[in-house]
Amino acid sequence: MQKINVLIAGLLAAIILCVGAALAQNLVPETGTLIKGGEMNGSCRLDIINNGANDAVAYLSTMQKEIVAAVYIRGGDFFNLTGIDAGSYELYFKQGRNWSNSTGRFATNATISRMEEPLTFETQKTPEGVRYTWGQVTLEEVPDGNAVVVPVSEEDFPT
Repeated sequence: MQKINVLIAGLLAAIILCVGAALAQNLVPETGTLIKGGEMNGSCRLDIINNGANDAVAYLSTMQKEIVAAVYIRGGDFFNLTGIDAGSYELYFKQGRNWSNSTGRFATNATISRMEEPLTFETQKTPEGVRYTWGQVTLEEVPDGNAVVVPVSEEDFPT
């Protein structure tokens, strides 16, 4: 009887370890998971299309390098960032595989970059209502695209 209890305990431990390992592999954040940021109440929007194989975190920051929002976007997916206030912003990216929430980095295939030119969002009141900027950015090169991305060091990344 004691051998059976030990065998059952061993099987349960093996199952728990296997389930734990499987769950750990699935801890990749969902597209749209807010990594950093707060409440955004503006009218402007930005579609961020990640047509690459690697996952990405897109960081919208003020011109003073203060992060307004950072959002996770899985490879092959897109996200519509809403609530952006009128103004000029820089858009930074961390791309790769195996995201770590504790370090704020990808462990595999990690790259850091930003769009060379700032993004400008505007709102304008019209007789019909409010007119606002709704931009679109694609992370991988697209035909007829005109956005230039430049590498960024960890030291030059916004906080």
